[in-house]
Amino acid sequence: MPIDAFVTPLAEQQIDALRARDRRAYDEWLAMLRAHGCQALHYRLTGEDLVERLCVVHLVGPLRVVVAFQSPEIAVVVLVGPHKDDDPGIDVYTQLYGLADLDKPPTGKRTKPPCCGGQDGSPPLVDADAVDDLFRRARRLSGSDRRRAQRKR
Repeated sequence: MPIDAFVTPLAEQQIDALRARDRRAYDEWLAMLRAHGCQALHYRLTGEDLVERLCVVHLVGPLRVVVAFQSPEIAVVVLVGPHKDDDPGIDVYTQLYGLADLDKPPTGKRTKPPCCGGQDGSPPLVDADAVDDLFRRARRLSGSDRRRAQRKR
């Protein structure tokens, strides 16, 4: 079954900034996501509420893609970026915790359960309100709200 994939404004900026090799890897993965859904992702995050409903794929080197599923047929690319523990300014997980409005990263043992972990092989779902909230926060972080307001002047 084909999957519709949407991209947050912040992820769109991140994708546009990828170097050629990373962009090719992303584009190939996106085609897999559209064709195979949650099977194109490596694991689901562990943590609280929203975080535990997000899935991740490792692309090239430290490059990660974080995805939310609004339904088994609708995926939202939330963030695209490197996992760099030593540089929280660009670390994709630090950005994710900010988008999820968490003051600090989840604590406790981190496991990596499969993304398609439902009884029927379905992904964990994020409700529409939470997806809308992610889009709003990503738009704010991307600066698109400021650009839109400046154009209206």
